[in-house]
Amino acid sequence: MRLCGIIQVSCFAGLFPASIQAIKETYDYVIVGGGTAGLTVGDRLSESGKHSVLVIEYGYLEPDGQRPGTLYNITSAPVAGLNNRTFPVSIGCVVGGSSAVNGMVFQRGNAKDYDVWGELGGGNPRRVRWNWVDMLKYFKKSIQMTAPKPETAAFDLRYDTKYWGRNLTTNHTIFATFGNVISPKTHAFYEAAKRLSGMKVSPDAGSGQLGLQYYQTSTNPYTGERSYSRTGHWDGLNRANYDLLTATRVNKIVFDHHRAAGVQIYPRGESSKKTTIRVRKEVILAAGAIHTPQILQLSGIGPADLLKRAGIPVEVDLPGVGYNFQDHTFIPAVSFSWLTSPPIPEHLNITVVDDGLGRTSLGLSVELPVVSPGSFKRIASKYESQDPATYLPKGTDRTIIRGYRKQQQIYAREMRAKDFSFLRATFSGDPSFVPIIIHPVSRGTVLIDPAAGSDIEVEPIVNYRAASNPIDVDVAVEEIKFLRRFMTTGELSRYNATEVVPGPGYESDEALGAWVRANTIPSVYHPVGTAAKMPREWGGVVGEDLMVYGVRGLSVVDASMMPTIVAGTTSMTVYAVAEKAADLIKLRAGTIV
Repeated sequence: MRLCGIIQVSCFAGLFPASIQAIKETYDYVIVGGGTAGLTVGDRLSESGKHSVLVIEYGYLEPDGQRPGTLYNITSAPVAGLNNRTFPVSIGCVVGGSSAVNGMVFQRGNAKDYDVWGELGGGNPRRVRWNWVDMLKYFKKSIQMTAPKPETAAFDLRYDTKYWGRNLTTNHTIFATFGNVISPKTHAFYEAAKRLSGMKVSPDAGSGQLGLQYYQTSTNPYTGERSYSRTGHWDGLNRANYDLLTATRVNKIVFDHHRAAGVQIYPRGESSKKTTIRVRKEVILAAGAIHTPQILQLSGIGPADLLKRAGIPVEVDLPGVGYNFQDHTFIPAVSFSWLTSPPIPEHLNITVVDDGLGRTSLGLSVELPVVSPGSFKRIASKYESQDPATYLPKGTDRTIIRGYRKQQQIYAREMRAKDFSFLRATFSGDPSFVPIIIHPVSRGTVLIDPAAGSDIEVEPIVNYRAASNPIDVDVAVEEIKFLRRFMTTGELSRYNATEVVPGPGYESDEALGAWVRANTIPSVYHPVGTAAKMPREWGGVVGEDLMVYGVRGLSVVDASMMPTIVAGTTSMTVYAVAEKAADLIKLRAGTIV
């Protein structure tokens, strides 16, 4: 069944043979993954009409009017640093990917996050740049900000349109929208946080600056519906040169003399019906930080010893594939109760009608010297002095150790600085917090199971390895102590808060550390880093141009390219990366950007 370029494959209805005949044998570009990055790049490469583009997605195109809710069914390996607990690996399995199922919180990282990406390029002299100034250009291109409603003016909601793109009049874009409902209970937290030593108020949530900020959601301001990669980069385009093949598994990349020549595919659940789609220009991996390394490894690109144990012929020995895995970790609750509830000022004691755009949330993003003014130097020195191999997986390749050492040097420096976040938290209006360790120093792995060989139906082994480096526990302990000080001293002390969780009995750093290990969740569903943009001699997988080392015609454009995670939800950054990637691909093809 083909509708406006969609080839919707249903293994249950037996439609694959008829549908596969509807697609071409060869495309200029084949994109593996129809998620946040894949559809963005597909839109940009097909918009001129000069190139044929096929996006292949394992999930389905959900019917209009239904909220996509499909997730992969993956469970992590036991996390040794978190008392050997296992966790769900929740990533989108649907057209739109994780942008279709996430919590819609829309944030940017700090400016320094992207400057660090530039540092981790190894001083590459090419004209390709990765830094805040360059990324801001792509943030502006990829996202349209909707200004807050007048009703929010009383809350001192600050924003600045210079950090955003032009005001489009079409619905065909990705929106960052302020809701017009803000809880007046957040006022006390806002006023108290403003007065903390070292705290700033950010001029805009997209400014790249730390401090207090109201942030948006990925909501269409005209309809109140989710704004995601499908609505922004697929629905309504109806281009003859832009095809979407759903419910289809990419088994592996096909090479011809170390050049990506195509992909081998089969319909979901029917692995005996394999066929090959050829490519003229480039195969583009956008399968996400869990499945991009899996596809690379099954195609013979990855750690040679792993591939040999799995019986997979080695195309390129690239040790970094599947390493450098990162995600934000969080503590589900640090909560208090008031003896006296903070009063709501008269000017905020108003009723605002929810117009369907949801709430605007207040949060803070702060550096380690603000979180722990008495201990940040000690923590930085302790981390800086570590042997970089000590807390990485046993047998880690020396190139990966070298790259981690570079990250270690940068993070130790930034632990002492004033413009690199180590804590994000949101004020809901109630005296309860979910502190997020925004720049963990532990590194995990996403590796195929060698016992499964080349069977792509077997999900990769996802090992978060959260808290494998004790520095992350040290930072989490300091974050809890920061929240305690915030609630019981200064402006909020008059309300006599009592701690409920962790509660009495967790006073020493040792006791708090044990509580952290027992309660921390290793994922905020922001997996990144498994095909990192770093020099090959540092364990990198792709160069500054996002091309995979050792082969031609193969690039990575999703969150797996991030060498370090950013201080915010990752979807907005993935959109910007995809926009930049599309320009890089066009330049390679000799197309004017």
